[in-house]
Amino acid sequence: MDKQYNSFLKNYIILQEGEQFCPKCKGKGLVRIKNATSIGAKFSLKCDKCLGDGKIDWIEKVTGKKVKYIGYGVGANTIK
Repeated sequence: MDKQYNSFLKNYIILQEGEQFCPKCKGKGLVRIKNATSIGAKFSLKCDKCLGDGKIDWIEKVTGKKVKYIGYGVGANTIK
């Protein structure tokens, strides 16, 4: 059983059967922005491949994760 600390979710993620760590962020959920440092600070953004989850299955590896919406209209809530 593989386990990795996810900086975006601030907890450990555990892989289930058929899942793997995201190849872009390597399970951390955040991707560093190159050439974006300010006095030693390093900036990161949520990974756009796994949407910050840090893990993907074989289908999501090819297509990427899809954002799911609930509700109606402009103010609809978003669930990863």
